[in-house]
Amino acid sequence: MSEVRRAPSPVIPVIGLILGIAGALVANYTLDSLADTSDTWHQIQHGTFFVAGIFVGYAVTMLYRYFRKSA
Repeated sequence: MSEVRRAPSPVIPVIGLILGIAGALVANYTLDSLADTSDTWHQIQHGTFFVAGIFVGYAVTMLYRYFRKSA
């Protein structure tokens, strides 16, 4: 008996993409005025950009792989 493998759903990567974009927007607009006040907030802003980039990179890679297999 062979098992049928289902393709993974693109829902998780889409959520990651939305969270990554939202994180970048928060870092760019909300944390910008705080980042000007102290070095700690500036580093938090950089960290938020970094984490947002990880989310977007993972999501784009997974979506590419999902649609590449479907074609």
